[in-house]
Amino acid sequence: MTKLRQAVQLALGTTMSNRAIGREVDMSFNSIRRYRQIIETHEYVLDALLALDDDALHARFYPRPARSATKRLPDWSYVHAELQRPHVTRQLLWEEYRRDDPDSAYEYSQFTHLYRAWTRRHAVSMRQPHTPGERGWVDFLGPTMGWVDPATGEMRRAQIFAAALGVSHLLFASAVPSQATEWWIEVHNRWYAFLGGVPAITVPDNLKAAVLRAGNEPQLNPTYLEMARHYGTVILPARSRKPKDKAKAEGGVLIIERWALARLRHRVFHSLAEINDALRECIDLINGKVTRTWHASRRARFEELDRPHLLPLPGERFEYGEWIPNVRVGVDYHPVVKGHHYSVPYRLVREQVDVRLTATMVEIFYRRQRIAMHPRSEVVGETTSDKAHLSPAHRAWSDQTPQRYRAWAITLGPYALEVIEHQFATARHVTLALRACSGLEKLTKTYGPERFEAACGEALQIKSPTLKSIRSLLQNHLEHRGRSRSHAEESPALPAHRNVRGPHYYSQKESDHAE
Repeated sequence: MTKLRQAVQLALGTTMSNRAIGREVDMSFNSIRRYRQIIETHEYVLDALLALDDDALHARFYPRPARSATKRLPDWSYVHAELQRPHVTRQLLWEEYRRDDPDSAYEYSQFTHLYRAWTRRHAVSMRQPHTPGERGWVDFLGPTMGWVDPATGEMRRAQIFAAALGVSHLLFASAVPSQATEWWIEVHNRWYAFLGGVPAITVPDNLKAAVLRAGNEPQLNPTYLEMARHYGTVILPARSRKPKDKAKAEGGVLIIERWALARLRHRVFHSLAEINDALRECIDLINGKVTRTWHASRRARFEELDRPHLLPLPGERFEYGEWIPNVRVGVDYHPVVKGHHYSVPYRLVREQVDVRLTATMVEIFYRRQRIAMHPRSEVVGETTSDKAHLSPAHRAWSDQTPQRYRAWAITLGPYALEVIEHQFATARHVTLALRACSGLEKLTKTYGPERFEAACGEALQIKSPTLKSIRSLLQNHLEHRGRSRSHAEESPALPAHRNVRGPHYYSQKESDHAE
């Protein structure tokens, strides 16, 4: 009787919930709920009840039933919800129900009979209302599907992702190698593409690929959160030990297990693609089947109710990215990522950056700001650089190419171009030719383009078009020596003199020697 008195006092004197009071007095919350109903019905006052002795107080809440009175009905809503929990049975719930007051309790057979009748009457009224296109439930199935690797003959297991939409109950399933974050993201991409849109809220279970830490303020997996921002959906994980939060997913999972996995249990698959093709056929049959509840198919209800209210798909699917934190930038401002060197702005030498890797791109972040992006390369030891990241000195060196020097020489004249071509034609390595061209370019800044072009012509005439020769010609003002030589050739012949021998003299000498 002390329990009853304490329960009444807490029910009338505090704002505690039925469950909290039940825990305090070691009674079921169902009994506390019934006490409150009696108090409200009879408008009992706390002081008046506490003034009663134990027998009178007991009579207020447990009146002696007449011989023909009905038994005490259980709280069927509570029973139904508890049966959704793993390992909870009707036998267990009946024992808990009977423990409160054995005299007013039904026997087990009648208990189960009444429960079945209640579920038939209340199945429709118990459904949670959902806004079209608002929520989608996602989870991995417990059972897996096997497939034989044709290369090794090894039996592998595929994880099966399942999703259901709120109003239409449209189902989706897809097989992936594992429940890792990479594949968790991939199956969401597939699901959203299957829908042709995105629900405003996505409700996952608390697996690690989705939730790092569950609770009232769950900590989401950063990659999963990044995906949600890309698609514009809100991730609202199901609460732990709250089966109603994920009832839609559980129901969809059960249907997929019975109508897809069970039907495919005897088939032998040799790839994930084969499994997905088979699943797609089964899911299409399930979604196209007219249900007795709605007298319409899931697909028809989706087109009518959910699809018009889905968020639009973005222009591109979300690309999974692997995060590598705290990568040190070397003195060459090229941090090493998976063995390949990628450039960052040269000012970040010796800083730490975070790297995000996708299948095709490498993004580099410094203090949460993206400071570089490169195409991903699998070549170990090689370098990918952006000229914008180079220091001024390195940028000047990177601009030195054969094409650039040829274009520069054309602006000076044909001799300069021929000299530049000579450097690349005769150098043992292109680097040596580039160095020579760099030195030649500096000469134009010192002596001017006109003198340089003339010096190139003179160097070609003497068959020494090298950097050293051209520099010497300019330093000694000999770039116009060819003109002096041409002038000498055009001057009049020397006057005849007996000491001057002409070419006929030497020709005659050669003839005499031959004889």
